[in-house]
Amino acid sequence: MNTFFLALFQPIKTFGELKTSDKSSAMSLIALLFLMLLNLILMIPVTEKVLQITLSSMPLNPNQTSMTIEIAHKMRYLQIVGVIIMYFVMILFYALVFYLSVYIAKDRLSYKKALQLIVYSYFIVVIGDLANTALLHLRGLDAITNMHDIYITGFNMLTSIEQIGATGYVFLSCINPFQLWFVVLLSIGLRIFTDMKPVKAIIICVMFWLITTLFPVLSVYFSESTFAKAGVM
Repeated sequence: MNTFFLALFQPIKTFGELKTSDKSSAMSLIALLFLMLLNLILMIPVTEKVLQITLSSMPLNPNQTSMTIEIAHKMRYLQIVGVIIMYFVMILFYALVFYLSVYIAKDRLSYKKALQLIVYSYFIVVIGDLANTALLHLRGLDAITNMHDIYITGFNMLTSIEQIGATGYVFLSCINPFQLWFVVLLSIGLRIFTDMKPVKAIIICVMFWLITTLFPVLSVYFSESTFAKAGVM
């Protein structure tokens, strides 16, 4: 865990040491997944609130709504296990995308080192998720009026869904201090691991960030389209 914090505040030194180290990323990945698990548990009241709001906008009778909420409540921990597995696969996939991005840019970086960079850089994103969750609880769950009110640390707070739509709102929520710090850390690590020029490292990492950010943004876009066709929105 110390290496995580060192990577945040002393990235040049930390990534320089990791470059010549044969240290496995397994334990660091487990620690990262543990923090993700902690955040999921803290988010349970929030997700239940969002579920209630979503169901209230659907053409369901009170019995159906109550039954759905009860089933979701009973299944919440099983769902968390499923999400953690998804996060594990996501990190491995991100490392693959990053490895391929560097390869396409005609530089050399092994998949092992790509995974190492992703794991240590992504720590700040998880810290951001925990901070967001803490702020949600401090603000109070009653302040949540729709499923997108759970993003409160990004540029989305400067506008509204009515102005730019749900897709744009979610994209702006991804532009926050923690995500920007992630890109900076990843750029520093890539430059050190490959000795490439700083500008090239930044371009690769920004493009990588845009690609990975498109996944949740497109998910919102298609879900909104589906709800709209069903007459829910």
